[in-house]
Amino acid sequence: MSIAGRPLETQGEPLSRPFDVHRWSDYPELNNCLSGLLRELEKHETRKRERSAKDRVRFRDAVRCLVLDMYVAWKTNPELAVGIPLGNRQYTEQSRYRALFLRWRSFKAAYDLLVQAGYISVVRAGFNDPRSGKGRNTRIRATDKLIQLLTGPGRLTVTRISRRRRDEEVIILRGEKPSSGAMGPRLEYEDTAETLAMRERLRRINSHLDQQWIDLRISDDEFAKLQRRMSLDYEDEDRDRPFIDFTQRTLVRIFSNGDWEQGGRFYRGWWQSVPKECRQHITINDKRACEIDFSTLHPTLLYAVAGERLEGDAYDIDLPNIPRKLIKRTFNMMINAPGRINVPDDFAADQVGLDWKQLQTAIRDRHEAISKFFNSGYGLKLQRTDGDLAERVMLRFIASGHTCLPVHDSFLVHNGLAAELRTVMVEEFKRLTGYSIRTELIEGYDPELEAARQQDFHIEESTDAGLVDDPIGECLEGIGEYAGYEQRRLDWLSGLNKVGSA
Repeated sequence: MSIAGRPLETQGEPLSRPFDVHRWSDYPELNNCLSGLLRELEKHETRKRERSAKDRVRFRDAVRCLVLDMYVAWKTNPELAVGIPLGNRQYTEQSRYRALFLRWRSFKAAYDLLVQAGYISVVRAGFNDPRSGKGRNTRIRATDKLIQLLTGPGRLTVTRISRRRRDEEVIILRGEKPSSGAMGPRLEYEDTAETLAMRERLRRINSHLDQQWIDLRISDDEFAKLQRRMSLDYEDEDRDRPFIDFTQRTLVRIFSNGDWEQGGRFYRGWWQSVPKECRQHITINDKRACEIDFSTLHPTLLYAVAGERLEGDAYDIDLPNIPRKLIKRTFNMMINAPGRINVPDDFAADQVGLDWKQLQTAIRDRHEAISKFFNSGYGLKLQRTDGDLAERVMLRFIASGHTCLPVHDSFLVHNGLAAELRTVMVEEFKRLTGYSIRTELIEGYDPELEAARQQDFHIEESTDAGLVDDPIGECLEGIGEYAGYEQRRLDWLSGLNKVGSA
């Protein structure tokens, strides 16, 4: 019951994603709002006996989970629906990936009452056919009534939503991919000293990330265009996520093929899914970020495994007419593929001057020292190594009180920390492999967030006495071409230390 895999469904279905049960927020205005909502919902009930204290907590948690995820979906895209599993089985089966704090009876009661009271609308009813095994979750959206309640008395904003960390499994083991190309199924596993330690380190990382404001400073028009582009890329299966969800700022670590030595990269941070050229506009707590990556990370790792040192550019095969991008792409295919590689549809031998087999032979000849790794599927083992490396880099920055965002073989930090990031990356790579590596600053446009700039917000008059002593609250509103970003900045400033955690 969390976002995983390809979350969006189109092709005749409402724009939708799965229910994410791990949303969390805990501060006085929201709690008061939830208390009033619970009293209203209970008036619609026909129960003969009051809930026990434990059941009241479960019922409140179910209501909180539902309304928070409905709000996030609405903020992401007002047309976005959420697929809700209503069958008992999803809540009773034993799995480390199940939301353990929810119970079906409480959840179903919360859902039914929210629909009955007009806070949730059903976009499309679900079904389950036991004979064919086919089914579909019910699609729902927040109504205007719910949004007005949460944004008014609840004073809810995206920056005030975090994750219920203690219940969410962040170390995921997947089985082999099916022939359809979809992700492998999530596998149950017994914890070991290693998995326990990995989970504890990742929860430390997520606890830090959840307290930061990570955003994208682009104009509202540019943001709308980006969302449309990501949605189209997703439909063409060229992108993992079809939209930006700014609440998705914590990570999971995913291993592959039922093997703890394969995979192991960090996923699900929203910044990882945006186009590469957009990452130059990412901010961390309103400070411009910069991105530094490892130069030829996987080739360098392979040479280290072989006990050799990579000399020169890994993607220079002494054929100047062949684009470096094509050589890099082919190299990566060769180390990731477990066998023969079919000719890519967009490969044009007449333009390259070599056929597909000749190009692979040229790469193999250039890298004779590591040729045994080609067509062996070894790339997934390299992902385990670069995942370990990313973990070390992130923890080094957290220990110094700073934020570091992973993008697999690159990292984002506040631009004033670029030199420190280079040092940490090189040091941790050498500690892990015994070899040195080069790093590269990814150049980008400077949004001038560090310089003095006009504040894109204005103060509205208010007769609400509760706002008189609140210098940054509902009385401020983002305006101008960057209104969306500025509003989120103001929301973040007004909500500092008010999110709470669970």
